Order: sequence, then structure tokens, then C-alpha cells
Amino acid sequence: MATLDQFLNSLPGLSSNPARRIRMLAKELALGASLQLWDVDIEVRGNDVDAFALIPWDNTLKTYFERRWGHSEVQHHWKLLFANGYLAKNGYFHRIQKPAFDLMDETEPDDIFISYKRSESSAFALVVLCRLKAHDKMPFVDMALEAGGNWHADLEERITGCDYFIILLGEDTLASEMTVKEISWALRAERMIIPVWHSGFDIGADKWSAITADVKDALQQTNAIRVTDESASGYNTAIVELLNRFGITP
Repeated sequence: MATLDQFLNSLPGLSSNPARRIRMLAKELALGASLQLWDVDIEVRGNDVDAFALIPWDNTLKTYFERRWGHSEVQHHWKLLFANGYLAKNGYFHRIQKPAFDLMDETEPDDIFISYKRSESSAFALVVLCRLKAHDKMPFVDMALEAGGNWHADLEERITGCDYFIILLGEDTLASEMTVKEISWALRAERMIIPVWHSGFDIGADKWSAITADVKDALQQTNAIRVTDESASGYNTAIVELLNRFGITP
């Protein structure tokens, strides 16, 4: 039987998407019950779903809440678990329901934001978009947004809500103030950044002396995928490496 440490170490990072976080909590409650880490009937202190202080009697479940979510977030989500049919009252217990167990057979798609400079990487961005979609990923390319009063706010919200931030870096991409802002937003939100160098990009070039150290660190060569041969096969090799970062072997 798995230990709580093994269970926690096997879990993916928490999504920043609120709806996905609800599903993740429901799924993990069902997984823990299936692994006999806690019972399918959750006993808590109080039995009013609208008002109780969510403190489970089971110490393992209490530790899971503390280490994975923090009690304040669990309390915030708990009513939504009932509203979505993941939990139901059973006397003094809250019983995990079948919809939560059904989530165990589902894989949440990754939310992916593709950042690029239009004058350099539009064609490459569309190829990356299509290849990721072909493997059931959910990439977003910002060409779909129209400029306007809320344009920057919409972009920042999408980046903050993504799981992965792919940045396509051509020779002069960092000359785009907007692209640098997008990278900074991803850094501030602690998103997973995947830089893809192409068309002679070099983070060490003297012309990027004004770029902050944290942005340079995020784009450094050790983390980057590089198009080493400016040919169809060179770009395909880089895309295959990108797919591999998502556990895909084409």
C-alpha cells in the first residue's frame, strides 16, 4: 500500500485554472480512498457543508490537505465539490461520489501558451500549434486576440492561467517589448517556461544587455530547445524534442 509521501510525490503540479483545481482535488480524494490512505466516507468536525470548519478527523487526510492545498483553499473549494456532485452528505460524513472516481480515468490536458514575435516566428508558431493539437494538447497562440483596451490584461490572464509557457526566440525576438512583458508575466506566475531558439538567437549577445537577469536565466541554453539546422528537418527535430517535454513520443 502506498504511503502518503509516495502519493504526494506522484501528483502533478497544481493548475492555476480554478475549475481544474476543483477537479484535481476531487480526483485526488478518490485516488487516496482507492489507495486506502483514507476512507471513502470523510468525517469532519461539523456537518453543515455551508458553515463547518473543515478539519478532518483522519490525520492522514488532514496532513494531505495541509501539504498539498492548505486548509483555507480546501474550505474554499469544499462547497464546489458538493455542487459538482463529487461529494454528498451521508449522515455525519461526506462521502466521495462516483463522478470523483470517474476522474481517475481521465487525463487533464495541459494549458499551453505560445509566445512569439510575429515578424520572425509566425509560421513556426502555427506549426508548433498544429503539432501540439494533434496530440490532444491545448495550446493558445496570441494571434487570436484583437488589440484593444483589455488586450494586455487578457494576455496576462491567459499566461497566468497556463501550465506551460513556450517562447519561440528568433534573432531579434527580445527587441519586442511585448514579448519581454509576456516572459516576465510567466516568471512572476511561476509558469513552466520552455524556450525554443531558432534563426540564430543567442541569449549571450551584447545587444541584450538591457534584459534583466531573471529573464536571461529563464531563457538560458541549458533549458532551451535549439533549432541547430535551419531546415525542415532541423525544425522537425526541435518540435520532436518539444513534444518529448510533454511526454509525447511521435
